[in-house]
Amino acid sequence: MYEYYLTNALVGIINSKQALKNYQITKLKSLKNTSAYHIQQTFEYLIKYLIYNNTNYNNGINNETSVKQIFSHNLDLLIKNFCIPNNIIVPRLLINNAKLYTSWEAESRYRIGFSVRINSLKKAISIAEKWLLEIKPLFKLKLNNVNKRLKLN
Repeated sequence: MYEYYLTNALVGIINSKQALKNYQITKLKSLKNTSAYHIQQTFEYLIKYLIYNNTNYNNGINNETSVKQIFSHNLDLLIKNFCIPNNIIVPRLLINNAKLYTSWEAESRYRIGFSVRINSLKKAISIAEKWLLEIKPLFKLKLNNVNKRLKLN
């Protein structure tokens, strides 16, 4: 169920890496912000995928239309209110930085002068990529092919 969340997470990683690469070429700060937005969305997709597929959360329902969807971008709230109570494992670095990454969702698009540090972006991308591959190991080949073709490594 909710497999498209994993595909969207993969696309988010690719978009984030591509925006960061383009920033390094052009030095347009908005590209760093674009990278930050996409990686926050990636974390959100991964978290929601795990929540919606958790039998404790959905009471054993295997029907996408029956699972109560969560309308929040707040990673800290999602982790505290849904992952921890349902024994969903979340990377420690994501837990520690959930408030920061949550801020990237809106601030990267709307706050004038907002800028994310490159090392923070690279760390977040690394966390997301490793976590996605833990959840869906079959994406490793696909991600490696995209990274190679787009020269994202």
